[in-house]
Amino acid sequence: MGDSEKNTRNEDLVVVGSSAGGVGALSTLVGTLSKTFPAPIVLAQHLDPQRPSHLGSILERHSTLPIVLVSKEAPTPLENGKVYVVPSNRHVRIKDGHVHLEGDHGDRPKPSVDMLLSSAAEAYGEHLIAVILTGSGSDGAAGAVDVKKAGGVVIIQNPQTAAYPSMPLSLPPTAVDHVLEIEQIGPLLHDILKGIHLPEPEKVEDPLRDLLTQVSAQTNIDFRNYKSSTILRRISRRMAVTHNTNIRDYSDYLRAHPDEVSELVRVFLINVTGFFRDPEAFEFLRTTVIPELIERSKDNGRILRLWSAGCATGEEAYSLALLIADHLGPDFPEWSVKVFATDLAEDAISFARRGLYPENVLEDLPDHYLDRFFERIDQGYRVSKALRQIVIFGQQDISRGVPFPRIDLVTCRNLLIYLRPELQQVVLDLFAYSLHQSHGYLFLGKAETARPTKATFELVSKKWKVYRCLGGPLAFPVQETYVSGAANNIARDPRRHLLMPQVIPVPHDLTQAEIEIAQLRRINETMLRYTNVAVVMIDRAYRILTINSAARRLFAVRDLAYDQDFLHTVRGLPYQETRRAIDTAFREHSTVTVGDIELDRRAEGSGRYVHLTIMTMQVEQAMPDLAIITALDVTETVQLTKRLAAVQREQAELVTELSATNKRFSAMNKELQDANEELQAANEELMMTQEELQATNEEFEATNEELQATNEELETSNEELQATNEELQTTNDELTARTVELQEFARQYKVEQLLLSSLLERYPHYVMVLNADDLTVRTINPGYKQMLGNRDVIGQPVHTVFKGEDLNQFLALLNKTIQDKQAVNTPLLRASVGPADSSQETRFLHTLVPIMDEGGKTVHRLFIYSEKAE
Repeated sequence: MGDSEKNTRNEDLVVVGSSAGGVGALSTLVGTLSKTFPAPIVLAQHLDPQRPSHLGSILERHSTLPIVLVSKEAPTPLENGKVYVVPSNRHVRIKDGHVHLEGDHGDRPKPSVDMLLSSAAEAYGEHLIAVILTGSGSDGAAGAVDVKKAGGVVIIQNPQTAAYPSMPLSLPPTAVDHVLEIEQIGPLLHDILKGIHLPEPEKVEDPLRDLLTQVSAQTNIDFRNYKSSTILRRISRRMAVTHNTNIRDYSDYLRAHPDEVSELVRVFLINVTGFFRDPEAFEFLRTTVIPELIERSKDNGRILRLWSAGCATGEEAYSLALLIADHLGPDFPEWSVKVFATDLAEDAISFARRGLYPENVLEDLPDHYLDRFFERIDQGYRVSKALRQIVIFGQQDISRGVPFPRIDLVTCRNLLIYLRPELQQVVLDLFAYSLHQSHGYLFLGKAETARPTKATFELVSKKWKVYRCLGGPLAFPVQETYVSGAANNIARDPRRHLLMPQVIPVPHDLTQAEIEIAQLRRINETMLRYTNVAVVMIDRAYRILTINSAARRLFAVRDLAYDQDFLHTVRGLPYQETRRAIDTAFREHSTVTVGDIELDRRAEGSGRYVHLTIMTMQVEQAMPDLAIITALDVTETVQLTKRLAAVQREQAELVTELSATNKRFSAMNKELQDANEELQAANEELMMTQEELQATNEEFEATNEELQATNEELETSNEELQATNEELQTTNDELTARTVELQEFARQYKVEQLLLSSLLERYPHYVMVLNADDLTVRTINPGYKQMLGNRDVIGQPVHTVFKGEDLNQFLALLNKTIQDKQAVNTPLLRASVGPADSSQETRFLHTLVPIMDEGGKTVHRLFIYSEKAE
């Protein structure tokens, strides 16, 4: 952005988009803005271009800020503290600090919220705040993505309380920063804008470094190399939300509110996914990996199974489906292809399952893919039904979820970089379990630093981080949790929805002994994790200080177990026997061995057997005594010994019963053969049942997809009805506003009538008002009425009030006044105005004044001022 542009525009800008039916939401929003609002606000609402809009006048009744109607052909400059309402018949762009009106751009709604947001994002970048309110359709989704790419803030009205939630729901969850009730948006805008202004980076260098060190320690992500100005701006947004005025106060707030760390990391980690991200990497898959997988699967029943881990809003999963469908061509329907797409965030999975994407998300997609596999809908595109049916989305925590078996290709791009090394290895073990049967491929992101072990994976492409699985665990790998029960919620990248490892916070007041124990725990969790020997460290109070993975599996310890009593934590352990052995080891400072302990004695021979070795140790002279308990699973050895003993007893008995046994041998052999045949028949029935269940499951899945398609069609019909209802609602709002105006005019007219009547009653001369169309008396003052003998002449023609030979001349002058629309002073006219039987005449001088209608075109009243001639 050049210097000239910086000088011609305000620093910050707020853009608000809504659809028809959003008048109430806009009125509520502007009503919550203070008189000192520090930025301009541009409002865009979809309305019928052929009908006049009263939005400006409606908002003026609710807003304390000036309302500016953008209607000039010349660009309108933006000024702080003003609300700009764009017209309904023109598209709008923001450029050089001005609002520019443009002509028609096709069939898109006017004004286009996408066009407005995209141009504002280009001009204002991180200084832009976009607000999407109630409305139907998906206009605004593409613009919101551009706002996030530029570093701006996106706020949406809570769809659960919005009158028409389609417009807020159309935004990808990765592009949304805040979801609020309509009443909360105005105060948050003010706080964010006020909080954006911070001192120069060099003036807050030390507090900023301390804060980033604190965040990095809790999340295992080092933010200290980020650009200071960018980090400061994003920190300031959270400071505004949490009402902290400086970085030191915010640092204290982070310590007191651990959940805020996750929110701050969400602000730091801005990353929007897309179709075929890193096109060259996907080209490697298309030309090298996909053809090999398809060729290999031809001999395996034409079955392909892929897994996109950390799929976010689904673009990567659909990209894999596109590659497969494009390569198979017309044979695609004959293949069984499944792409499993998992992510931790439920809102991202729900968005991905719909398969609706803004137009700018697909701008890098080749045209032939767009034409073949997408349908044009509203302001975006929907993935074709054929592809949506093969992509199965599910919510899953990658560190605790169940891996999918027999997978041919796993994609996990730029996820592992956010995990601790030990958790990285757990995830890689899960992938190896999924891939080892098919010797499938693992596709990591180019930013990943984790390296799969050479014993499990071989490197295929160093540049694109593609590996082939050589082998993996035959059994389901055991996953562990490396966090305490009091640890905080995970911190994750909100744009990829990945699980971040929790970290045990280290208090500042630990004793030296506790520090040593913490170090021993870390050593145990790193060095002893992969050993097959179960190792548990306890103190004299039998408290578990550390326990490795093998011990957790052997003793069936599911939770963290730190600081718990070892004797009570391990279920089925003989309490008295084990306690005596531990006490002996501590008392005599010797190694005590307890062999063949049965862990479960509910039924003889049904439990597991372990061999315990208890050895005391002392880390330093001042440290308390500790004991290392090593355990070996000797279940097979004990069972083998028991079986050997039983065999020996049976052999002794067989020696005496050998002759009888020989006689029964042939009969027993026949029974065994019959039993084997029955088992084979039962096994075949079981396999047939398995196949029937599989077929039924596939039918259920197909039926579910059909129901989903029907539901989507109903949703489309519902959206059309909602749009019609919104237009009716807008018409009703405008009629209501017009009714209020008419009521006000009627009230004013009534007041004027009362005022005129009051004046006439108090006027000391003779005054009469006639209807111009039929010359009937409309009203007279009391003086005139008394002169007429208090006759009721209201509504009677004037020729029945006045009589005499000059009546025709008087009537002619009345008609001339109406025709010429000019006041007339009459000559002396004689008339009888008394009762009907009175013949006394009086001479009058009349002043005839025409009273015009509001437009001044016709006379609708005649004002007559009469004087008696003496």
